[in-house]
Amino acid sequence: MKQIKVNAYEYSELNQVSKHEVIIWLDQNPMDYETKDEHGNTIREIEYFSDMDKEDIQEHCEINGYLFNKYGECVHHLEVKESE
Repeated sequence: MKQIKVNAYEYSELNQVSKHEVIIWLDQNPMDYETKDEHGNTIREIEYFSDMDKEDIQEHCEINGYLFNKYGECVHHLEVKESE
């Protein structure tokens, strides 16, 4: 097995172009939730990350432990935790 080093960045460390790439990636799986209207009917809502505040996007990435390369491509799934 070969091991390689990958520089990983948090969303807040990326430049504007790379942050835009992250938002495009996040928009592929928008958040959906259900609400009720004034008559009690269930309404399914879909929220795209591109419609959110930058602070909310950053918080979402931090909570989920997302890491990116300098181009805004996700790399968090490559992280390997060493067992103790």
